[in-house]
Amino acid sequence: MYDSISELLNEIAAGEDAYLELKEVKFKGNTPRFGREEKTATEAIAQVFCAFANAEGGVVVFGVDDKRKEITGVPAEKIAALEQWVVNVAQHNCEPPVYITPDRKLWSALTGEERLFLKVDIPKSLYVHRTSGGHWMTRIGSHRADLRPEQLARLLERRRLGEPFEERPVPNAALHDLELALFEDYCRRRFGSEEEEEKPEVETRLINLKLAARLESGKVAPTVVGLLMFGKSPITSKLPGAYIDCVCYRGEIADANEQIDAKIYEGPLPEQILYAVRFAERWTPVAAEKNHEGRKDLPAFSLRAVHEAIVNTAAHRDYQTPGSNVRVFIFSDRMEISNPGGLHNSLRPENLFAGSPPYRRNQSLSGFLRDHHSPITGRALMETRGEGFLMMVRETRRIGGEIELRTLPDAVTVVLKSAHPNAKSK
Repeated sequence: MYDSISELLNEIAAGEDAYLELKEVKFKGNTPRFGREEKTATEAIAQVFCAFANAEGGVVVFGVDDKRKEITGVPAEKIAALEQWVVNVAQHNCEPPVYITPDRKLWSALTGEERLFLKVDIPKSLYVHRTSGGHWMTRIGSHRADLRPEQLARLLERRRLGEPFEERPVPNAALHDLELALFEDYCRRRFGSEEEEEKPEVETRLINLKLAARLESGKVAPTVVGLLMFGKSPITSKLPGAYIDCVCYRGEIADANEQIDAKIYEGPLPEQILYAVRFAERWTPVAAEKNHEGRKDLPAFSLRAVHEAIVNTAAHRDYQTPGSNVRVFIFSDRMEISNPGGLHNSLRPENLFAGSPPYRRNQSLSGFLRDHHSPITGRALMETRGEGFLMMVRETRRIGGEIELRTLPDAVTVVLKSAHPNAKSK
């Protein structure tokens, strides 16, 4: 919003409104202060962020006097501290965290004087936010206001928080954010060819498959699962954290100086998964064994187990956690595949090792992945029969490795321990 300097300056000159808040910044050490705010600085800015996120989104400009509509600026030596402070407020003083985009701007006066300021974009959220001080806020004109109980109830209903997260519309996305050719190819594979005159409009088909939904305004927006399966790359602009981060290290610790290779995959989820598996295959350490038939390569990890682990991690992760992503980290003695979100429902590690039926966090997503072919295994990308975890254990142990499951309230990590700890990456 207000992406050009000229547009932003025009909005500042017009003053605060339903989409714009101006903040003059003073500092005490590296801590910002806002003179006309009666609340503590963190609570005051958290309220502003939550209000915009709960309404239609907006922009906060730090370094502007809201009364005189004058750019007072932020000292160059303080701008980094202000940006970090703002990010911390969005992450730690808003529940759940509010996704923001800070952007440093430089304004040049006619006199030649230059002043720095910080523009922060807050999109309309998929969630309903409150501050760590317990305030549910919204934006009314140029002011923030507490949500009354009946307003809060209506907002929760409008944001469809009773529906599975994957089926909720993404309000800052539109149908042009989908690769419709990819969707049409999926329909041909799943449903067969149809005569054009018999085929419903693409909008209707997307809604019927829960890949899109109609908003209160009448606009049709992609759902979370719609963006994940058919979103144009990078989908992270609409779903922060919806990518896979792959890194290979030379040793046994995550040290940037020991990094061999790193890639981030951001496209539609089936593509992300296959690229991540290929990355893991490329950098899997390999030992060698010689016998009467010649040299035999002995990979440290089972490719089938790696494939299953990455598919499960991408399919079952908690996409409600903004800014967190799937990680595939390869070390000399192990591979760690992590996803945001704890084990779903009442599931425990011992249940998985015992062969318990799965509890799927993302039912629709799992179904769509089942309809995609994996060129690596020659089978469905995800088979949804609940046999994958035990297969992963068997395959890992078959080649002499071991598997460990590390769980935290907000993350799960599958650790594939190397069958050949002294093997070298290719």
